[in-house]
This record gives sequence, C-alpha cells and structure tokens, in this order.
Amino acid sequence: MANLIKNGDFSQEGTHWTVSNPSDVKFVAGDCVIATPHSISQEVLTGEGGGGTFMLSARMMTLGGFAGRITVQPVPTGEPVHLNVGGGQEWTVKFEKFTTQISTLKFIVKLESDDGTFGEFGAYFGDVTLSKLL
Repeated sequence: MANLIKNGDFSQEGTHWTVSNPSDVKFVAGDCVIATPHSISQEVLTGEGGGGTFMLSARMMTLGGFAGRITVQPVPTGEPVHLNVGGGQEWTVKFEKFTTQISTLKFIVKLESDDGTFGEFGAYFGDVTLSKLL
C-alpha cells in the first residue's frame, strides 16, 4: 500500500508540509516535533476512484503535560478522523481504519500539539502514513 502522504517519514524535513509557525516546529532524526499550539498540514489527494476505505497510522509521543493529535478531514464533506496521544506517552503506534464517500476528492492532514505549555515542544510524530485499502 502506497503512502498518499508525501514525506510522511520527515526524511526531507518540512518538504510538502505547510507549517503554522516555523520557529515552533522542528525536524529531528526523522521525526517532527511541534510546540503548543502549533501544527503542520498537507493536502492529500485520494487517488483514483475518490472515496473508499483508508488506513491512517503514525508513531506518536508526548512529554508530560502535553497532548498531540493527527486529524484527517475529508474534502468536500465527511467526518474527521483523529489519532490522539495524551500527556507523558512513550512512543506508540496509533492507527485508524475509516471509509469515505465516493465524492471525497482529497484530505487535509493536520498534525498538532493541542495541549501543553505555549511555545514549548512536547508533541512528537513519525512515520505518518495514509493508505487506500483495496
């Protein structure tokens, strides 16, 4: 299964990602580290056939007092899909299988530090993958 997200392993640091505030996002050893309340995002095309069944997965970690979230928002309509990790979580792999409508053209994928001390780095992300299942 091909990863629809470009540079989901961050091997090219922030290439293909839109960064909300460059001074509050860093790329270290193939991981993305985000300070609260900032984020990175990417528009991802669904591929042939529009909607279908997809698998979202990522490695995620947080420092104590922080929380991280990945949101996949189907466009133009559909319910968002979330992967969440709470404070003080060691590296863990999170995943979610979901189905979208045939009218789905693309996704907005957003990685964010959604809780913690403002301006401090506390949410870590790696190996972010979005694949269409057959």
